[in-house]
Amino acid sequence: MLYGLRDDDGILIAIGEQAVSEQWQELDQNSREVLRFLNKQRSSDLEDSDKDFIRVLDDLIELMIEKQLFQFTELPQPAQDKLLKRRWYRQQLRGDDDTTHLIDPQEGLL
Repeated sequence: MLYGLRDDDGILIAIGEQAVSEQWQELDQNSREVLRFLNKQRSSDLEDSDKDFIRVLDDLIELMIEKQLFQFTELPQPAQDKLLKRRWYRQQLRGDDDTTHLIDPQEGLL
């Protein structure tokens, strides 16, 4: 059995296996509303994962350029432009508590 919580407009905002309070209502787990809510959550989780993975790719590309596995100029111009823009944004975000680098440039890989 599934239970759901609705906002003031009657829109489903949370789903759980137990009713947390009296405001939680029983839901038909096969209803379109429930399926739509669950698909939206999966999509949101995937988008969050994509954002994290982009940082991994950024660092991997930077590492490959640093190790001279390929030259930055070998990339197509649109890719160069995007990487330069992301590099600039990440440099603007960096501070003493830098969390934008997955690999600490001071420590190296080994």
